[in-house]
Amino acid sequence: MASSTSEIVKDFIAAEGQYNLKEDILLDAGQPNYTNGTSISLVSVKYKEYSSHQTSSSGESASASDRTGEQLPPSSLENTLSVDLIDDSTDHEKLQIQQQIQEPPPSPTLRKETLTPDGGLSVVVSPIQISLRAPPNNSGATVPTSIEGKREDDGPLTSFFNPVKSKKKRNNITKTNSSFVAKIITNDNLTKILANRQNEDTYLFFNIGRTFYWTDLSNKPKEPLTRVIFTKAFPTCHDVNLLTRSCDHLDVIIGFSTGDMFWYDPICNKYDRINKQGIINNSPVTMVKWRPGSENVFMASYQDGSVILYDKEKDDQAFTPITGQEDDGFRVTRSSKPTKHNPVSHWQVSKKSITAFAFSPDLQHVAIVSDDGCLRIVDHTNEKLYDSYTSYFGGFSCVCWSPDGKYVLTGGQDDLVTIWAFREKRIIARCQGHQSWVTGLAFDPWLCDEKNYRFGSVGEDTKLLLWDFSVSALHKPKNASSHRRSSLASQSAATTAGMRRNLVEPFKTTIHPCLPRSEVAILQPVMIKSIASDPLCSITFREDAIITTCRRGHIKIWTRPTHNHQPLS
Repeated sequence: MASSTSEIVKDFIAAEGQYNLKEDILLDAGQPNYTNGTSISLVSVKYKEYSSHQTSSSGESASASDRTGEQLPPSSLENTLSVDLIDDSTDHEKLQIQQQIQEPPPSPTLRKETLTPDGGLSVVVSPIQISLRAPPNNSGATVPTSIEGKREDDGPLTSFFNPVKSKKKRNNITKTNSSFVAKIITNDNLTKILANRQNEDTYLFFNIGRTFYWTDLSNKPKEPLTRVIFTKAFPTCHDVNLLTRSCDHLDVIIGFSTGDMFWYDPICNKYDRINKQGIINNSPVTMVKWRPGSENVFMASYQDGSVILYDKEKDDQAFTPITGQEDDGFRVTRSSKPTKHNPVSHWQVSKKSITAFAFSPDLQHVAIVSDDGCLRIVDHTNEKLYDSYTSYFGGFSCVCWSPDGKYVLTGGQDDLVTIWAFREKRIIARCQGHQSWVTGLAFDPWLCDEKNYRFGSVGEDTKLLLWDFSVSALHKPKNASSHRRSSLASQSAATTAGMRRNLVEPFKTTIHPCLPRSEVAILQPVMIKSIASDPLCSITFREDAIITTCRRGHIKIWTRPTHNHQPLS
């Protein structure tokens, strides 16, 4: 339900201080898509400059040209590309690539750090080959632009060590005659902007109506770098591959109301259509995300209750999934042999629409929610259903993991945010505060630690709510009778026994019934604020700001109070 007030909210106050509205981005894109609203994807690329006086082999001062043909400052001849995966909704791993050009050149290595499921740190160092692919200038200098190596299987956490150039032929979006793309509008100063990149770029991608935007969040975000206008289909969701991002390449995948998928590199102006005209599935795409640790494989959920894994390097082929018994809750269809065609795998998860999914920080599991009111935890590497939970009422619309992977949040049509303990396999609390459906959730890693957690939620009531919870304060339901507490203890004991059985049978699905309100702790928000005149769609936490979106297309950036916070790792 939309708010009746048209007053522009410019700030709100939480316990840590005042948040102020820095930007309200609303671009004229014609009729908004009120069904899906506006979603955002964020990606940051950092550049570390060094001495601005480099010389070529001939002793002359060296300058360079980037891929656009513009002259680059000499300082860009040596870059350190720092890839930090603490981004809008995932904390999967931390990677750092260092590319340095020296005389004589050192042997390059790649150091990769990942969080293990038990909270430890795994470090792998491996050799890499650096390929300098940028065009030389008159002095013969080149710019390091990519890392290349021998390709191996594109499984989780393996493809990063052997990235390769795409072998599939791509189309130039600026010269396309496709009926799918109506028009592309490029910023008149795009070449100059890309040539003068320094220190750090934070790119913002978002959809309004039939238009998909690429902007520089750090510099004039209301002036898009490019906008792609599609003919008939509405972009419904999108994601940027954080693993493959670089100074000259971005992998963006976009899902559409027609079932089509659209791979897009805005820097190279290349694109490719996947599931063209719904050859594999013609149901609307509800969410799309790159598979953790993969260069090429991404996961898409559909309104028909299916989840499909695609490889952007493979061609499409007509596909019919396996049909099973009526009571089958989770079916997997995939080829027993390697194939050159999509799909990589097909999951039939529900009979109703999949509304959202989120990968766990340990890279092993994916939480899937749907209109049937079920939260399903799937081991996505082994494609096995691990756990299933039921909502208090109605369907779920959003889901996210805590930064440490211990908790899962869901929100939906019961106007509640529900906290689930992943390892303990039980409900922790129900959070009351919204007056309509909950549409977006996210943890704030900069205000979480090992015992205390902060998260935010938005809903169709136009309200932003902030919540704090401590596990020790929620282990017992409030106002529960001794009989109810005994009942809960028995249920907990049964769950513990189920956990022991799952150690022996790790993929035996546990289905948890819905507990009554009297047996579940109730959590109240620490801040409530109506911040828009239209239903809200999403919330994203960044180190310096909170970003919210609404169905009309407003993207609001709220700067944090001036405090230094370290994210939970």
